[in-house]
Amino acid sequence: MGKIAEARRYCLSSGPEVNIEQIPHLQRAAVVWIFPVGSHQEPKEWPGLAHLTEHMVFSGGEQFVEQQRLMPWVQQQGGRLNATTQQNYTAYYFEVDPADLRQGLLRLKDMLTAPRFASADLLRETAVIDEEFRLYTRSPHALASAALHSQVEHPSAFAEFHIGNAKSFGNDITALGAALEYFYTQGYALERSQVWIASPLSCQQQYDEVADCFLLPDTPSAIDSQPVSRVVESVAIGWQNWQGEIRLAKQAGLGITQVIEMSRLSDWPILVELMTDTAPGSLCQVISRKLGHHLSVRVERHYHDNQQIFFTLWLEGADFSEEDAQRSLAFWQQWRIAASQLSTPQFAHYRQLAQTEARRLPAMEFLREHALGFIFAASTEIELIPTPLQQALSSINCFALLRSRQESAIQTVECQGLTCQFQVSPLVMRGMTNDHDAFIFYPQPRVTSKDVLPITASVCHEGYEPKGGVSMLLRPAAGAAISDEVRAIITQSLSPVFSLVRHAAGKVIWQQVNGNDLLFIRFEQFADLQECVANMIEYWPSELPASSIGGYGSLSLRELLQNVPSLLAEKLDRWMVHFNGLTQPYTEILHGMLSNLPLSWQRFQVDKRPLLQNRVYQASESGSATIVAFIPYPLTSYQSLLVYQQLAGYYESAFYHQLREVEAVGYAVACRQRVYRDRWGLQIILQSSHLSTQQLYERVGEFFQRLTLPEKGLTVQTDVAGESSGDEELDRYLRAHLPLETGKQNDNDQDFTLARGHTALIERVKDKQGGWISIE
Repeated sequence: MGKIAEARRYCLSSGPEVNIEQIPHLQRAAVVWIFPVGSHQEPKEWPGLAHLTEHMVFSGGEQFVEQQRLMPWVQQQGGRLNATTQQNYTAYYFEVDPADLRQGLLRLKDMLTAPRFASADLLRETAVIDEEFRLYTRSPHALASAALHSQVEHPSAFAEFHIGNAKSFGNDITALGAALEYFYTQGYALERSQVWIASPLSCQQQYDEVADCFLLPDTPSAIDSQPVSRVVESVAIGWQNWQGEIRLAKQAGLGITQVIEMSRLSDWPILVELMTDTAPGSLCQVISRKLGHHLSVRVERHYHDNQQIFFTLWLEGADFSEEDAQRSLAFWQQWRIAASQLSTPQFAHYRQLAQTEARRLPAMEFLREHALGFIFAASTEIELIPTPLQQALSSINCFALLRSRQESAIQTVECQGLTCQFQVSPLVMRGMTNDHDAFIFYPQPRVTSKDVLPITASVCHEGYEPKGGVSMLLRPAAGAAISDEVRAIITQSLSPVFSLVRHAAGKVIWQQVNGNDLLFIRFEQFADLQECVANMIEYWPSELPASSIGGYGSLSLRELLQNVPSLLAEKLDRWMVHFNGLTQPYTEILHGMLSNLPLSWQRFQVDKRPLLQNRVYQASESGSATIVAFIPYPLTSYQSLLVYQQLAGYYESAFYHQLREVEAVGYAVACRQRVYRDRWGLQIILQSSHLSTQQLYERVGEFFQRLTLPEKGLTVQTDVAGESSGDEELDRYLRAHLPLETGKQNDNDQDFTLARGHTALIERVKDKQGGWISIE
């Protein structure tokens, strides 16, 4: 899933196993370092210690400290990094330009092999984790997960508290520090860890860069065809068959939980493609039609080792009655039997879809999944047969149902440090009917469902010869946006259309890019695109509420950020469309078809409308204050844009260090360059459980007023790096058709200095220019 051109492995006697791979489709170099120790291995008397260790490692090592540590350094280079503490492993990963690979790896090695566990850092990170825990307690996903884990019979560690908080860490910093040192010494053994390095460069080029970081030998070890990731293996997970209800006001739905035994973890993405398909005849569409609900589907992976995966299939969008839940479980069992009979061409088709999705992952996420065993880039004849997946589907024999109910008489359960409104009862399994023909797996010669106009291989209209395919881009118009509610309705309604596009070898992307909701659809032939537009008209929701800005105070921070474009919008529910590769007559045909949609259309143009400035919301639940700001750059030339990009890289690391690490404002702290409404600018995020929104704004102002630019200057940027959609073709399309305005009338303005740009941004922050959103 993503071709590997070359791979080398180095097994060191007193160090980690080092894997170097050339993966041509990656745009950046990525590193993943995995230690086989997680929350299940932490001492019972110190809940959250594994998570705390992950946080503390980022405090720095012996050689690289302060702004030379990995986190600020990666931010300054325009890269990305993250870490995760799971039940049975801890992983650290980053991505940078290939030229920066060695310097990034040196910093990662320094912090992992010689961490600085200072008392001041320990006090700060325990407070930060406590902030994280407070946010966690309000997450519907976290509450549902805790309710689920409370019923796992073994291993018992699944029900224990692992994220940590102020109470679990206690007040004795000396004792906590000693426990941390011991846990690190025992768990972070280099000889049991793995380092994965990948980039588009050859293995020899990467070796030349990093060999001295680990004193790698000249000759690599033999490469296994399917290397095993070093995660701690658990005993078989088990529970009594049960069904439960949890009260979640915003997440009504049904979860079917199971453990699947997989001899080949690389089949997991294929299974996810099968389960989350929404085309006619898919599991989701059959259940939606049978129950009369419009459902969405997602898969949540709770745990895995090298032999089993513990996951939940979520069907969301409606309350499920007892009868609905039982029928859905019966459909799932019927689907499982049908899926275990996939033909080799169908297996290959879904495998190709999974490969396409894997290639869209950012470099470090792609490499992490590969390192864990879920993505193998080498394709062998054995891998292309469906037998192991069929055997895995047949291995599932225990189910659990988790129903989200907005109103029900349920009890309080304590699990993983959370209080859940939950009740459980035995699951009575009902008999199944043999209705396997209700499910459709692709490819099919032709879909005959009356609910859809099928997309099939077609012949071009006479006189039309596409060159490079035909495509359509639909987006909110200038000054407009859609709300989260409308986005969700459109996504659910059009999901069968999107899936059919993928099955018909087309391309569909529906996501936020550069602060805009974009729907990009591409086919090789006009007839397929025309048929797709007909499907959109067929499936477009009959009633679509007008987007509104009400209710934003109840959104989580992640949801709020998704809605920043609509919060900065002048108007809502206005759209524009652009076609590529079409002659005028065919453009008019599609324009005429789209006029049947209940949308208000505007001419396709770059957004120059002014931003609305300030919005204040009252949160439905108290406990935290949030500010989100977008401050457009006052651009005068392309040179000024390069200067502001340099400043943004410097601000990102300095802002995080000052407000997150020094002042401990809160867990969610960020300042980074973004694009909203076709404008370059700074996005600022602050969330705190102990400060007001006014105090947060004051902290932002003080930060910019006190910040001094480094005397040696900043990294010189020669090109502007915009946000990627994850798809190279769409990115080229956007650059060609939606150029961002830079005011190039003075493009040779070499006198535009860092000091000038910094002063201009300080004034904009002081005057609250741009868009400022406050929730308290």
